[in-house]
Amino acid sequence: MKKWWVILLIVFLLTAISAFADDGLKVVHFSDAGLEKDIEGVSFANGVITISAPGEYMLSGELSNGQLVVDCTEEGKITLYLNGLNIHTDGVAAIMIGECKPKVVLSLVDQTENIVSNGDLADPKEDEEPDSVIFSRSDLVIDGSGSLTITATCGNGIVSKDELEIRGGKITIKAKRHGIKGKDSVEIYDGEISITAGRDGIKSTNKKDPDRGYIAIRGGTVNICCGDEPVQFITDCTIENAKISFAMNKEE
Repeated sequence: MKKWWVILLIVFLLTAISAFADDGLKVVHFSDAGLEKDIEGVSFANGVITISAPGEYMLSGELSNGQLVVDCTEEGKITLYLNGLNIHTDGVAAIMIGECKPKVVLSLVDQTENIVSNGDLADPKEDEEPDSVIFSRSDLVIDGSGSLTITATCGNGIVSKDELEIRGGKITIKAKRHGIKGKDSVEIYDGEISITAGRDGIKSTNKKDPDRGYIAIRGGTVNICCGDEPVQFITDCTIENAKISFAMNKEE
Protein backbone atom coordinates (compact mmCIF):
# COMPACT_ATOMS: atom_id res chain seq x y z
CA MET A 1 0.00 0.00 0.00
CA LYS A 2 2.83 2.39 0.89
CA LYS A 3 4.42 1.71 -2.50
CA TRP A 4 1.33 3.04 -4.31
CA TRP A 5 1.32 6.16 -2.18
CA VAL A 6 4.97 6.78 -3.07
CA ILE A 7 4.22 6.33 -6.79
CA LEU A 8 1.25 8.70 -6.58
CA LEU A 9 3.37 11.27 -4.75
CA ILE A 10 6.10 11.10 -7.40
CA VAL A 11 3.53 11.52 -10.19
CA PHE A 12 2.02 14.50 -8.41
CA LEU A 13 5.41 16.17 -7.94
CA LEU A 14 6.42 15.60 -11.56
CA THR A 15 3.11 17.08 -12.73
CA ALA A 16 3.54 20.12 -10.50
CA ILE A 17 7.13 20.69 -11.69
CA SER A 18 6.04 20.35 -15.31
CA ALA A 19 3.23 22.88 -14.83
CA PHE A 20 5.60 25.31 -13.14
CA ALA A 21 8.10 24.96 -15.99
CA ASP A 22 5.37 25.71 -18.53
CA ASP A 23 3.90 28.73 -16.72
CA GLY A 24 6.87 30.02 -14.73
CA LEU A 25 10.15 31.72 -15.32
CA LYS A 26 11.62 31.64 -18.83
CA VAL A 27 15.42 31.59 -18.90
CA VAL A 28 16.84 33.55 -21.84
CA HIS A 29 20.57 33.49 -22.58
CA PHE A 30 21.78 35.31 -25.66
CA SER A 31 24.83 36.45 -27.60
CA ASP A 32 25.55 38.15 -30.92
CA ALA A 33 24.91 34.74 -32.51
CA GLY A 34 21.34 34.63 -31.17
CA LEU A 35 19.39 32.82 -28.46
CA GLU A 36 20.90 29.82 -26.74
CA LYS A 37 17.60 27.96 -27.27
CA ASP A 38 14.13 28.60 -28.68
CA ILE A 39 11.74 30.10 -26.12
CA GLU A 40 8.06 30.83 -26.62
CA GLY A 41 7.39 34.56 -26.65
CA VAL A 42 11.02 35.43 -27.46
CA SER A 43 12.56 35.95 -30.89
CA PHE A 44 15.91 37.10 -32.29
CA ALA A 45 16.65 38.77 -35.62
CA ASN A 46 19.42 41.09 -36.81
CA GLY A 47 20.79 41.59 -33.32
CA VAL A 48 17.39 42.43 -31.78
CA ILE A 49 15.83 40.32 -29.02
CA THR A 50 12.06 40.78 -28.94
CA ILE A 51 9.80 39.74 -26.06
CA SER A 52 6.19 39.58 -27.23
CA ALA A 53 4.25 37.84 -24.43
CA PRO A 54 3.50 38.63 -20.77
CA GLY A 55 5.41 36.65 -18.16
CA GLU A 56 8.67 36.45 -16.25
CA TYR A 57 12.00 36.29 -18.08
CA MET A 58 15.50 35.73 -16.70
CA LEU A 59 17.91 37.50 -19.08
CA SER A 60 21.68 37.14 -19.39
CA GLY A 61 24.21 37.55 -22.17
CA GLU A 62 25.97 40.13 -24.30
CA LEU A 63 25.24 42.06 -27.48
CA SER A 64 28.03 44.17 -28.99
CA ASN A 65 25.60 46.14 -31.17
CA GLY A 66 22.03 45.09 -30.53
CA GLN A 67 18.80 45.83 -28.72
CA LEU A 68 16.29 44.33 -26.30
CA VAL A 69 12.71 45.15 -27.37
CA VAL A 70 9.55 44.51 -25.35
CA ASP A 71 6.59 44.64 -27.71
CA CYS A 72 3.51 42.98 -26.25
CA THR A 73 -0.07 43.67 -27.38
CA GLU A 74 -1.56 41.12 -24.94
CA GLU A 75 -2.33 42.63 -21.55
CA GLY A 76 -0.36 41.20 -18.64
CA LYS A 77 2.55 42.07 -16.37
CA ILE A 78 6.04 41.61 -17.78
CA THR A 79 8.99 41.14 -15.43
CA LEU A 80 12.52 41.06 -16.83
CA TYR A 81 15.11 39.75 -14.36
CA LEU A 82 18.43 41.25 -15.42
CA ASN A 83 20.90 38.53 -14.50
CA GLY A 84 24.19 39.81 -15.88
CA LEU A 85 23.54 41.34 -19.27
CA ASN A 86 25.63 43.72 -21.33
CA ILE A 87 23.89 45.39 -24.26
CA HIS A 88 25.47 48.09 -26.40
CA THR A 89 23.79 49.74 -29.35
CA ASP A 90 25.28 52.07 -31.91
CA GLY A 91 21.82 53.65 -32.05
CA VAL A 92 19.95 55.27 -29.13
CA ALA A 93 17.91 52.71 -27.14
CA ALA A 94 19.60 49.54 -25.91
CA ILE A 95 16.33 48.60 -24.16
CA MET A 96 13.12 49.67 -25.93
CA ILE A 97 9.74 49.07 -24.26
CA GLY A 98 6.49 49.59 -26.12
CA GLU A 99 2.96 50.20 -24.83
CA CYS A 100 2.58 47.21 -22.51
CA LYS A 101 -0.21 47.05 -19.91
CA PRO A 102 -0.28 47.23 -16.97
CA LYS A 103 3.49 47.76 -16.59
CA VAL A 104 6.99 46.43 -17.17
CA VAL A 105 9.38 45.62 -14.32
CA LEU A 106 13.17 45.51 -14.65
CA SER A 107 14.38 43.52 -11.63
CA LEU A 108 18.12 43.59 -10.90
CA VAL A 109 19.19 40.16 -9.68
CA ASP A 110 21.25 40.18 -6.49
CA GLN A 111 25.05 40.20 -6.97
CA THR A 112 24.84 40.76 -10.73
CA GLU A 113 26.23 43.58 -12.84
CA ASN A 114 24.11 44.77 -15.75
CA ILE A 115 25.40 47.23 -18.34
CA VAL A 116 23.53 49.09 -21.10
CA SER A 117 25.00 51.77 -23.31
CA ASN A 118 24.70 53.57 -26.63
CA GLY A 119 27.08 55.11 -29.12
CA ASP A 120 27.42 58.50 -30.72
CA LEU A 121 26.31 57.54 -34.23
CA ALA A 122 22.77 58.74 -33.52
CA ASP A 123 22.14 61.91 -31.52
CA PRO A 124 18.37 62.43 -31.19
CA LYS A 125 16.80 65.86 -31.28
CA GLU A 126 14.99 67.15 -28.19
CA ASP A 127 11.54 65.98 -29.38
CA GLU A 128 12.73 62.85 -31.19
CA GLU A 129 11.96 59.36 -29.85
CA PRO A 130 13.50 57.17 -28.65
CA ASP A 131 15.89 59.51 -26.89
CA SER A 132 17.48 57.39 -24.15
CA VAL A 133 19.42 54.19 -23.45
CA ILE A 134 16.36 52.73 -21.66
CA PHE A 135 13.18 54.04 -23.28
CA SER A 136 9.65 53.02 -22.25
CA ARG A 137 6.17 53.94 -23.47
CA SER A 138 4.73 51.99 -20.49
CA ASP A 139 4.73 52.42 -16.73
CA LEU A 140 8.21 51.27 -15.76
CA VAL A 141 9.43 49.88 -12.41
CA ILE A 142 13.06 49.15 -11.53
CA ASP A 143 13.70 47.04 -8.43
CA GLY A 144 16.01 44.36 -7.03
CA SER A 145 19.42 44.49 -5.35
CA GLY A 146 21.85 44.06 -8.25
CA SER A 147 23.58 46.82 -10.17
CA LEU A 148 22.71 48.66 -13.38
CA THR A 149 25.18 50.89 -15.21
CA ILE A 150 23.83 53.15 -17.96
CA THR A 151 26.06 55.12 -20.29
CA ALA A 152 24.30 57.50 -22.66
CA THR A 153 26.93 58.82 -25.03
CA CYS A 154 23.96 60.42 -26.80
CA GLY A 155 20.57 61.39 -25.41
CA ASN A 156 19.27 60.57 -21.93
CA GLY A 157 19.78 57.75 -19.43
CA ILE A 158 16.27 56.46 -18.60
CA VAL A 159 13.02 57.81 -20.06
CA SER A 160 9.45 56.67 -19.39
CA LYS A 161 6.57 58.30 -21.26
CA ASP A 162 4.31 57.27 -18.35
CA GLU A 163 5.19 56.64 -14.68
CA LEU A 164 8.68 55.67 -13.53
CA GLU A 165 9.33 54.00 -10.17
CA ILE A 166 12.66 52.94 -8.66
CA ARG A 167 12.38 50.57 -5.72
CA GLY A 168 15.93 49.27 -5.34
CA GLY A 169 19.24 48.45 -6.93
CA LYS A 170 22.54 50.22 -7.38
CA ILE A 171 21.99 52.41 -10.45
CA THR A 172 24.76 54.44 -12.03
CA ILE A 173 23.90 56.78 -14.91
CA LYS A 174 26.19 58.90 -17.06
CA ALA A 175 24.20 60.81 -19.67
CA LYS A 176 24.96 63.46 -22.25
CA ARG A 177 21.56 65.09 -21.58
CA HIS A 178 19.18 64.19 -18.73
CA GLY A 179 19.72 61.37 -16.26
CA ILE A 180 16.19 60.16 -15.42
CA LYS A 181 12.99 61.43 -17.02
CA GLY A 182 9.43 60.29 -16.30
CA LYS A 183 6.76 62.24 -18.16
CA ASP A 184 3.93 61.54 -15.70
CA SER A 185 6.05 61.08 -12.58
CA VAL A 186 9.31 59.86 -11.07
CA GLU A 187 9.05 58.07 -7.72
CA ILE A 188 12.07 56.71 -5.83
CA TYR A 189 11.56 54.51 -2.77
CA ASP A 190 14.92 52.79 -2.29
CA GLY A 191 18.25 52.06 -3.91
CA GLU A 192 21.61 53.74 -4.50
CA ILE A 193 21.35 56.11 -7.46
CA SER A 194 24.26 58.05 -8.88
CA ILE A 195 23.65 60.41 -11.81
CA THR A 196 26.14 62.42 -13.84
CA ALA A 197 24.25 64.41 -16.48
CA GLY A 198 25.10 67.14 -18.93
CA ARG A 199 21.73 68.74 -18.33
CA ASP A 200 19.03 67.88 -15.70
CA GLY A 201 19.45 65.10 -13.17
CA ILE A 202 15.84 63.95 -12.60
CA LYS A 203 12.82 65.50 -14.31
CA SER A 204 9.08 65.08 -14.87
CA THR A 205 7.41 66.96 -17.71
CA ASN A 206 3.62 66.43 -17.86
CA LYS A 207 2.04 69.90 -18.11
CA LYS A 208 -1.48 68.81 -19.07
CA ASP A 209 -2.58 66.85 -15.96
CA PRO A 210 -2.52 68.65 -12.58
CA ASP A 211 -2.01 65.29 -10.83
CA ARG A 212 1.08 64.45 -12.90
CA GLY A 213 4.43 66.04 -13.58
CA TYR A 214 5.80 65.42 -10.07
CA ILE A 215 8.89 63.93 -8.44
CA ALA A 216 8.78 62.03 -5.13
CA ILE A 217 11.96 60.74 -3.49
CA ARG A 218 10.82 58.79 -0.43
CA GLY A 219 13.91 56.73 0.38
CA GLY A 220 17.29 55.53 -0.77
CA THR A 221 20.45 57.45 -1.60
CA VAL A 222 20.55 59.81 -4.58
CA ASN A 223 23.69 61.63 -5.74
CA ILE A 224 23.34 64.02 -8.68
CA CYS A 225 26.05 65.90 -10.56
CA CYS A 226 24.54 67.85 -13.43
CA GLY A 227 24.95 70.79 -15.77
CA ASP A 228 21.46 72.29 -15.22
CA GLU A 229 18.78 71.48 -12.62
CA PRO A 230 19.27 68.55 -10.18
CA VAL A 231 15.49 68.02 -10.09
CA GLN A 232 13.02 69.64 -12.47
CA PHE A 233 9.26 69.18 -12.12
CA ILE A 234 5.96 70.74 -13.19
CA THR A 235 3.61 70.29 -10.22
CA ASP A 236 5.36 69.10 -7.04
CA CYS A 237 8.53 67.67 -5.54
CA THR A 238 8.64 65.66 -2.31
CA ILE A 239 11.86 64.51 -0.62
CA GLU A 240 11.67 62.52 2.62
CA ASN A 241 13.54 59.68 4.35
CA ALA A 242 16.27 59.87 1.70
CA LYS A 243 19.93 60.89 1.49
CA ILE A 244 20.39 63.45 -1.28
CA SER A 245 23.43 65.31 -2.60
CA PHE A 246 23.65 67.76 -5.49
CA ALA A 247 26.67 69.15 -7.35
CA MET A 248 27.28 71.02 -10.58
CA ASN A 249 28.95 69.23 -13.47
CA LYS A 250 32.03 71.38 -14.06
CA GLU A 251 32.86 69.55 -17.28
CA GLU A 252 29.80 71.02 -18.99
